[in-house]
Amino acid sequence: MMNDMADRWIQRVTLAAMVAMAAALLTVGARLYGPQQSRPPAGAADSVRTP
Repeated sequence: MMNDMADRWIQRVTLAAMVAMAAALLTVGARLYGPQQSRPPAGAADSVRTP
């Protein structure tokens, strides 16, 4: 009986870990392949540099 309880606990932990991994992968994928902000042209400075 104790073995059945341990198996169920392991299955629940594994399922939770798989769901967390899927959520993390979806988040990373959305950030990488989702809409991106426009970037300034190369060589453009955000602010004026003073010596």
